[in-house]
Amino acid sequence: MNQLTKGGDWPFPESPADERIAQLERRLDRERRARLEAERLAESGLRDLYISRARIELLNGISVRANESDEPLEVLRLAVREICSTLGYPFGNALIVDPNNPRCLKSAGIGFARTCASADPFIEASRTLEICTPETATNSIAVSHVPVWTPGIDQLEGFDRAESARQASFKSMLTVPVLSGRDVVAVLEFFSMDEREPELELLDVLLQAGIQIGGVFRRRSNSDRLRESALTDPLTSLPNRAAFAQRIERCFANSREAGTPAPSLIFIDLDGFKLVNDTLGHHAGDQLLIDMANKLRNLVASANAFADEHPDLCCVELARLAGDEFTLIVDGNDRAELAEQFAADIHIALRQPQWLEDNPVRVTASIGIAHDDGHYERVSDMLRDADLAMYEAKSLGSERTVIFDQKMRNRVASRLSLVNDLRDACERGDFVLHYQPILALDTEELVGFEALVRWVRNGEIVSPAEFIPAAEESGIIAMLGKWVLLEACRTAVRWNTLAPHRENPLRISVNVAPRQFLQPTFVQQVREILKETGADPRWIALEITEGAAITRPHHTARALEELRALNIQVGLDDFGTGYSSLSRLQSIPIDTIKIDQSFVRTQTRTNAQWSVVKAMLDLAHALHLRVVVEGLETEFQREELTSFGCEFGQGYLFSKPLSEEDALELLIQQPDGPFRHMETLVNQ
Repeated sequence: MNQLTKGGDWPFPESPADERIAQLERRLDRERRARLEAERLAESGLRDLYISRARIELLNGISVRANESDEPLEVLRLAVREICSTLGYPFGNALIVDPNNPRCLKSAGIGFARTCASADPFIEASRTLEICTPETATNSIAVSHVPVWTPGIDQLEGFDRAESARQASFKSMLTVPVLSGRDVVAVLEFFSMDEREPELELLDVLLQAGIQIGGVFRRRSNSDRLRESALTDPLTSLPNRAAFAQRIERCFANSREAGTPAPSLIFIDLDGFKLVNDTLGHHAGDQLLIDMANKLRNLVASANAFADEHPDLCCVELARLAGDEFTLIVDGNDRAELAEQFAADIHIALRQPQWLEDNPVRVTASIGIAHDDGHYERVSDMLRDADLAMYEAKSLGSERTVIFDQKMRNRVASRLSLVNDLRDACERGDFVLHYQPILALDTEELVGFEALVRWVRNGEIVSPAEFIPAAEESGIIAMLGKWVLLEACRTAVRWNTLAPHRENPLRISVNVAPRQFLQPTFVQQVREILKETGADPRWIALEITEGAAITRPHHTARALEELRALNIQVGLDDFGTGYSSLSRLQSIPIDTIKIDQSFVRTQTRTNAQWSVVKAMLDLAHALHLRVVVEGLETEFQREELTSFGCEFGQGYLFSKPLSEEDALELLIQQPDGPFRHMETLVNQ
């Protein structure tokens, strides 16, 4: 009885079979639980593996596209779509950093949505979104350098889209930075309807995706900088020749396609820029170009500000072609009138002097304009004509504007024909030398001649004023100058053979053009000509211009020293009309200066101003240089110059340029002693 009532225990002891069954049941239960756990782990592993593989494929797809593309917006669009599709976000949006304000983000107009109509207000607000972080803020979700998950955006204070987020049932936001180096260049934002925090592995995948996309921005930025550098003048920051060429070609093609006139072209060249460069240095020259560019830029800005209100009237584009040359493209209904008014405004703007190296400098401009008159089939022809008009303006003097027209087109055709004939004449040898006597002013002793080239064209003598400029512009002058020197040396040999009894050697002065003198092989050419002709170097004097002497000072110094070592005398021609100051004479190794005839011809007994000539003579004598004055026409001029101590002169007072035969006869008739005019000798 007691056993039956003791704690409710079973009255009979357990049998071995029951114990065995219990053990088996426990084992089966453990195995079942282990199997379920294994199945759960296997299922979880497969799911994680699937998720990891999907994320890897997502990152790989973005990376491949980023490496293949140079279009950042295209890659952003792909990334937003793929991330939303792969990770299940109902809406994604892209923002780009404003390049002018790195703390400001603006919507890129790129979004991807898989949601209901209730999300439309939120999506629309995101499309026009602009986020600017205050400068005083130390951090901002929008510009963080790592992905940021933000829960509770529908209740987030300060979140402008909170109300529309509640309508769309968006609970959380994930922002992913797009990094180019250390700079955030864009931000991707994704929205979810739950508040589950993304795991670190996902955030890392998205960070890597942002870095890959940033590479596209970096490549595009580098490409833009290279393109801008290739199309921008580094000194003035204006569009350069290449940019101008692209623009004018496009304008010309568009106008031809539309059947409208092409824009007018303005070519601008500064007068006196070389003087600034040579006297004040290249730094001052660069500053002058920068100031010029700014003045033109201000004029263009004013014109284009007007064009913003009247887009059909005017559009002006500015570029620097090279050196001191600028160009303007003027488009609009009244392009011709506007271009000419613009040229007038440029002249006015340049009248205000500029201060360079503490010196007031005033420069003017030569301006050429070409209007499309319907004759142009190629833009290159229009460019050529604007350039020719500019050079025509320069030839007329300072502060000039020339508009290319039919008369100028005819003159250009005539000049082209002249250049072609010049080339043929050089090949045929259709040139002769005339010789003008040079005399000692005090004794009137014949001391030499100046060789002057003449062109025999169709049996008539062509004035040098007609063909020398064309020869210089076309480059023929170097070939012509070599022929002149060769022929002068041959003449010197013949004369000194026929008139060998002179006490002092008779020199023939030969003008050397700047292009000829600046050739690296010029001195070697002189040596070869002397050797070929057998001329004594003492019989030859070379005359170079001031401009040639100072253009390349090192070349000039070396060349002149080598010429003097050959016993060839060197003179500075047309002194007083070039770019150098009187004081610079001492740095040029020369023997003689020739005062330009413009300082002499105007001097008369009733109107004589010799102060400049006296200053030249005083300086030349202080430097132990001989002086030749050209253009003497009256006895008064000779007497005055003689009293000032001028040694030599030439001009119509003594003789016009003579043919070789007449000059030789003069030389034979009076080997020494006072000069007698050629007419007197002929009459004898």
